[in-house]
Amino acid sequence: MAQVEKNQTTLITSVVSLKKSSQHKIATNSDRNRSLRLNIIEGFVRLYCVNDNENNATESTLALINAGTISSLSWNNPRRLMIEALEASKVEFKPNDQPSETNHFLENWILNLYEIKQPADSLERLIKLLLLVAQTTNPSDPCSDQTLISGLSHRRIGEMISSTRPTVSRHLSWMQRQKLIQVDLATKTMRLNTLQLRAKQNELFAQPRPHLH
Repeated sequence: MAQVEKNQTTLITSVVSLKKSSQHKIATNSDRNRSLRLNIIEGFVRLYCVNDNENNATESTLALINAGTISSLSWNNPRRLMIEALEASKVEFKPNDQPSETNHFLENWILNLYEIKQPADSLERLIKLLLLVAQTTNPSDPCSDQTLISGLSHRRIGEMISSTRPTVSRHLSWMQRQKLIQVDLATKTMRLNTLQLRAKQNELFAQPRPHLH
């Protein structure tokens, strides 16, 4: 289970250090028209929301954000807005009194995750997600042949691609046998062989595929 930091919703400009797997609340379900700038100084975080309107609170991943990313966003939603440190991270929050000009970072991530969930084949969805993470991790070098990912559990990956933990585990084991990824169990990190992964995607899914409806 993720460790929850003992702090309140961030209301003033602040820099917060987060241990791996710890969480921090950005906006509560009572906040409205919340506008802020999020600066990931160090680490790798998951931005997500929590729906408390059901018997069991459900989480929905909105974006994965790497160090060096500055994003402006507005939040006008009854769900709680949270971040989780996928590795030890340092994050600056800067709330704005007036709605800020968005840089479309969150909008683009939500659309990308929506598109990832469309193919009927869960392996295709997983490959698309891993390549998206690789692309956003190395934006200045899209031809980079390797990408290191940490902190994403099989269950969390399943949530992001509308699949199950056992299915994700099975696909990742297959990818290891195909030399598409390497997994370090000691550090719980995954190294993507991006070029091979993209080539396998083209080999398996170059033709139009049926979509979920």
